[in-house]
Amino acid sequence: MGKILKKAMAVGLIGCISFSLAACGGSTTGARAQGDKENSGNQEEASTEQAAAEQTDGAGASGIKIGYNYFGTGGYSLAALANQSQIVLDACKDESTSADDQFSVENIITDVENMIASGCDGIIIWLPAEPLYTVVADMCEEAGVYFVLNDKVPSDPAIKEKLLSYEHFAGAVAPANSVYGEMLAQYAIDQGYKTCIATSSAEGDASDQPRLDAFKEKFIAEGGTILAEVHSDTTADSLPNMQDALIANEEPDVIYGVGSDYAISACTALEGYPNYKTKVITSGLDKEALGLLMDETVPLEMINGDYWIAGCFSAIVLQNACAGNKLTDANGNAIWVDTIEPFEVSAETYDLYEKYFMDQSVYTEEEIQAMVGISCDEMLSIINDYSLDSRLMAKYEAGIIPADEMKAAGYDVQ
Repeated sequence: MGKILKKAMAVGLIGCISFSLAACGGSTTGARAQGDKENSGNQEEASTEQAAAEQTDGAGASGIKIGYNYFGTGGYSLAALANQSQIVLDACKDESTSADDQFSVENIITDVENMIASGCDGIIIWLPAEPLYTVVADMCEEAGVYFVLNDKVPSDPAIKEKLLSYEHFAGAVAPANSVYGEMLAQYAIDQGYKTCIATSSAEGDASDQPRLDAFKEKFIAEGGTILAEVHSDTTADSLPNMQDALIANEEPDVIYGVGSDYAISACTALEGYPNYKTKVITSGLDKEALGLLMDETVPLEMINGDYWIAGCFSAIVLQNACAGNKLTDANGNAIWVDTIEPFEVSAETYDLYEKYFMDQSVYTEEEIQAMVGISCDEMLSIINDYSLDSRLMAKYEAGIIPADEMKAAGYDVQ
């Protein structure tokens, strides 16, 4: 019996969409995947390094140009988030451009300036530094360029209030980060783990820090001990940093990698300690992590996290604003979502998840196009209703998933 069955796997997801970037009309430059429709959605085809050299000019059919930044090349999650936005821009027939921040927060400012100068009507912004939100917002507001926050949002209520005051602030879409940390802390507690080393990105990251804080709060409250807290500026740094932490501390019961890249580094570091019984849990999901999860020889035993769906929804929010339909609530405030909840992928549904989520688009091009022109309440309903079950059923009803595959996964269909 494989690990996926033996460990009562609970792979928490916020949701996912295909990482297919097969062209469907939009002109692009920057980070987009290569490949044809046959490998549509396969994230391993998505290489920001390969695509960064693309320089395709000319407006898309929509007449709208949208830009987005990504923090750097080489990481699955960063490419995934960018690609989820790109698939929306392609479906909407936009011209698109992207900027590689080269793992520098300071470069984000320059990249936003350059995208504004290139004539973007809107910018999808990924920003991990809280003090810079209003800096970037001022730049966009002064230029008359719509902007949306993607995946990361400020925790300071005063910054949120300020952002909501900007005319060109289209909205924000992010996960309920504390839920993921709390979920993994509860899992660790249920397994009887008492000691933990936590490994994460740089302190203060808008996604990772609240996940880590929530994990620590719950784990410590239940009698657990955090032996060490490791922060790394890049995922490449996380392996030597974890190796140092293992040298400096006693054998931990569990290592919490706040992102899957950090968990993978932890698994690699543990190869030097073959007698350790330490397990690894993580927030953040990718194919490599799933492969390790199912490998009996690897200590990774639990994954939760978002499948970077914010990249999709934030692009749709911005598309609406650029098309003259800014999504606002009853008080006139731009849409703000930081509560995207996880759902589970069971052993029974894993094959469907891999085939119809990881290897193809969750939403069809027509479904994405239909989300332009809707109301704020309708957009919130789409986000709130998003789940593995709802999307699989939608695909079944559309004739995409055969009934026998649904039945094999435990779904009661005709």
